[in-house]
Amino acid sequence: MRIFIILLVLLAAPTWVAHADPPTVGGCEMFPANNPWNTPIADAPVHPNSANYVRNINNNGSGTRMHPDFGEDPSYGIPWTTVTAAQPLVPISFYYDDDSDPGPYPIPSNAPIEGGGDRHVLVVETTNCVLYEVYDAEYTGSDATGWEAGSGAIFDLSSNDLRPEGWTSADAAGLPILPGLARCEEANSGTIEHALRFTVSRTQRAFVYPATHFASDITDPNYPPMGLRFRLKAGYDISHLDGQALAIAQALKTYGMILADNGSNWFVSGETNPGCWDDDDLNRLKAIPGTAFEAIVSPPPPSEVAGDLLRNGGFEAGTPNGRRPTFWEFTSLKQDFRQCSRDITITGVGTVPVAHSGRCAFEFRGSASVDALRQNIRFDSGVPAGSPLIFEGYVARNTLPADAARVRFILFYQDGRKERRNISIAAGSGGYAPIGLTLTPAEVVGLRRVRVNLIYTGGTGRLWLDSLSLRWGPPLIAMPPAPGQ
Repeated sequence: MRIFIILLVLLAAPTWVAHADPPTVGGCEMFPANNPWNTPIADAPVHPNSANYVRNINNNGSGTRMHPDFGEDPSYGIPWTTVTAAQPLVPISFYYDDDSDPGPYPIPSNAPIEGGGDRHVLVVETTNCVLYEVYDAEYTGSDATGWEAGSGAIFDLSSNDLRPEGWTSADAAGLPILPGLARCEEANSGTIEHALRFTVSRTQRAFVYPATHFASDITDPNYPPMGLRFRLKAGYDISHLDGQALAIAQALKTYGMILADNGSNWFVSGETNPGCWDDDDLNRLKAIPGTAFEAIVSPPPPSEVAGDLLRNGGFEAGTPNGRRPTFWEFTSLKQDFRQCSRDITITGVGTVPVAHSGRCAFEFRGSASVDALRQNIRFDSGVPAGSPLIFEGYVARNTLPADAARVRFILFYQDGRKERRNISIAAGSGGYAPIGLTLTPAEVVGLRRVRVNLIYTGGTGRLWLDSLSLRWGPPLIAMPPAPGQ
C-alpha cells in the first residue's frame, strides 16, 4: 500500500518549469536552466514521509533551527575562485581515487581552502565553463607535485550529467557544491534563483535524484536520504525579514534546499565573503525552526526531449535503493531492475554500455510471470489540434524469445471508447535499435488519457529499454518496425 500511495503522489506532480536564466559565475551559467538546482519547487507535492523526516532530523544530532553556516567571520562558509584556461594544470592525488575524476586540475597554489575539517577547494575555469571541486585539499608546496585531496569531481557546467551512480564527489551526496551556496551578491540583489545546499546530522543509507551517493549505515526509511529536497513552508511568515535574510528565506520557499552532506542539523551553506555578509541580518534566520520546513517530491530528471510527456523516459531517476525507476508504476517485477553505469553482453554484439544514452536503462529478465512498467498521461486540457502523438524509444535484446515483449498503448477517449495499439518487439539479439508508433491527428481527437505499458512475458532472455519519449509533433528519429521485422 505504501508504494501505491507514493506513486499516486509522483504521478500527480505538476509540470516543472525551470527559470529562463540560470545563475552565473564568472560569465558561466551554473548548469542549464532545467537543472535541478535551478528548478522552482514552490508548487511541488509534499513528500508523504515529510513529517517523519523532519521529526528524525530534530530528534537526532545537534540543532532544531536553521543556521546560516557563513557570515562575516572569514573562517565561515565555503570559498571559491575562478581561473581561465591559461591556468596551468597541476597533478592531484586522491585517497578516494575510485570515486574521483583524475587530474590534473587547474588549481592555483594560492586557491582558497575552506576552514574547518572539510577543506573544500572550488574552482571555476571560465574559458570552458568547467567546475573543479575537491575535498580535504592540501597543497604540497610545489606545482610539480600539485595537490593532495580526499576526493575530486569535475562538472561540465553546460551539462546535466550526474556523477556515476554510487560515486561521491567533493560532497558526500555526489553533488556539486558551488551551485548550492548562498552568494552575497545574489542576496544583496534581493533574489536568489537556485536551491541551496544543507546538512543534517543523520541520514539514511540511500540517495535520491539528483544525488548519487550515501554516507550512512542507517536503513530506517524515516531518516532522510541524500539528495532529498526540502522547502520553507508557504505559510511560514517571513514578512518581518528584509535584506540578505529575506532573499535567503524566499529562496528556501521558491527553490528549497538539497540535502548534500552529514553535519549539523539545518545548516545552510554559503560562500566565504567576510566583507559582504551582515551577521546582524543573517542571525535573524536562526529563529526559523526545523518544523517550518517540509520535504517535497523532488523534480524528475530533465527530459531528453523538449515537450516530453513521459516522465523519466531515460530511467535516470531511481527509488532510494536505486533499483526501481521513479515516475513509473510497476507490477509483478521479480528480477527486473533499472541498471546504470555498467556494461552488458549481447550475443553477436559483444560488450557494450548498458544505456543507449545517459547512464541508465531498464532491464527485463526472463521470468515466470508477466512483468510490466506503466505510466499514465492525461490530457485534461485537451489535445493540440492537427498534431500527431509520437512515441519513440530504443530497445536492445539478448536471446529474446518470440512474442516475449511489447509496448502496449491503451487509449481512453472522452466518449468512453477504449482502444489499443501495440509495438511487438521481435525475437533475437542485437544492440540498440529504434522503435516507434504514431497516432495521427484524427486518432487523437477526443483523447482523454494514454496508458503506456512496457510488458515482458518471456521465461528467458533479456531486454533493455532506454530513451523513451512521448510527445506532440514530428518524429525525431527514423523509425522502422520493431527490431528484426
